Amino acid sequence: MASDATHTTSARHVMWVARLVVLVAFLDLFMQFPTVSPFAEGLGASAAFAGIIVGAYSFTNMFGNLGAGFVIDRFGRRVPVLIGLGITSIAVATYAMAQSPDQLLISRALHGLAAAMLAPGAFAIVGDSTRSGSRAHSMGLTGATIAIAALIGPPIAGILKDSVGAESVFLLASGSLAVTYVVFWAATRNLQEGKPVDTVVSQDRSILTINPMLGAYATALAFTIGLGALVAYMPIMLEAQGVSSARVGSTFGIFAIIALIAMGSPISRLSDRKGRLGPLMGGLALIAVSLAVVGLLADYTGVALGMATFGLGYGLVFPTTAAIVSESSGADRRGLAFGVFYAVYSLGVVIGSVGSGVIAETLQDPIGLPFLISVGAVVVLGIFAWFWIRNS
Repeated sequence: MASDATHTTSARHVMWVARLVVLVAFLDLFMQFPTVSPFAEGLGASAAFAGIIVGAYSFTNMFGNLGAGFVIDRFGRRVPVLIGLGITSIAVATYAMAQSPDQLLISRALHGLAAAMLAPGAFAIVGDSTRSGSRAHSMGLTGATIAIAALIGPPIAGILKDSVGAESVFLLASGSLAVTYVVFWAATRNLQEGKPVDTVVSQDRSILTINPMLGAYATALAFTIGLGALVAYMPIMLEAQGVSSARVGSTFGIFAIIALIAMGSPISRLSDRKGRLGPLMGGLALIAVSLAVVGLLADYTGVALGMATFGLGYGLVFPTTAAIVSESSGADRRGLAFGVFYAVYSLGVVIGSVGSGVIAETLQDPIGLPFLISVGAVVVLGIFAWFWIRNS
C-alpha cells in the first residue's frame, strides 16, 4: 500500500512538472506574438519577409511534431523533452543576437523545430501518469496552463518591449526555458521510462486508422481553423472600425479567461462522467456559434461575445480531444499520437489564418465572411468527428 501511495505521489509530481513545461513552452510562444514581426522589420526585413519569419516557427514546428512523436516513443519522454528545452532556450537567446533578417529566420526555424518536442512529450507524460476515469479532467488542467500563458504572455512581452526593448523579451523567455530545464531534470531523475501508470498497449493498427483518433484530429482541425481566422483577421476587422489595439487585445483575454475557467474547473470532468461524444459535439457547436456571432455582428460587442463563447467551447473540446488521443493510442504510441495532434493543431491555425487573409484580399472588404466560412469548416469536420467517434 505504501509503495502504491508513493508511486501515485511520484506520478502526480511528474505530471505537474510536465504541466510546467507546457506553461513555459506556450508562454515563450505567446510572448513572441507582439514582438517578432516588429523586431524583424527593425532589422530591415520587408513586411513580406517579416511574415515569412513569423511563419517559419509554425512551419518547422508542424513537421517537427511528427518526428518528435517517433523519438518520444522510441527513446522515452524525459530525454527528448530535456533536449527540446535546452535547444529551444538557446534558439530563443539567439534572437537577441541576430543582426539581419536572415539570421533571425534561421533562429526562428530552429526554435520551431526544437519546441516541437515539448508539448507532445509533456502531454505524453501526463497521459502516462493519469488513470482511466480522470483523463479529460487531467488534460483540462494541463490545457489550462496554455490559457494562462495566452493571458499573461502578450502583456508581459508588450511591457518589456516598450520599456527595455525586444531583446529583453527573448532573453526572459530563454531564461525561463533554462530554469524549467533544471527543474524538469531534477524532478524526473527517477522517472521510470516504459512503466507508466497507464500500461495499456495500443492495438496493432496505425493511429490514423483508429476511429476515435481520427475524430479527435478532425475536431482539432475544426477548432484551430476557427482560431486561426480569429488570430489573423479579427484584429484587422476591428482596427478598420477604429477599435484600439488595447481593446482588440482584451478580446483575446476574454477568450483565455473563459477557457481557463472551463478547463480548470469541474466542467472538464463532463466527458469523464458523461462520455466523450456529448461534450465534444457541444463544444464544437459553441465554437460554430461563436464564429457565426463574430461574423454576423462584426463589431466589438459581437467579437467580445463571440470570444467568450469560443473560450467555453474550447474549454470543453480541448480536454476531451486530448483525452481521446491519450486513451486511444496506448502507452506505447502516445508520443506519436500527440505529435500528430499538435501537427494538426498547427495545420489548422495555418489554414485559418492564411485562408482568412486570402478571402479578405480576394473579395475586398468581406467584413465577417471569413468567420462564416470557418463555421462551415467546423460543421463539416464536426460531422466527420461525430461519425468516427460514434462508430468506434
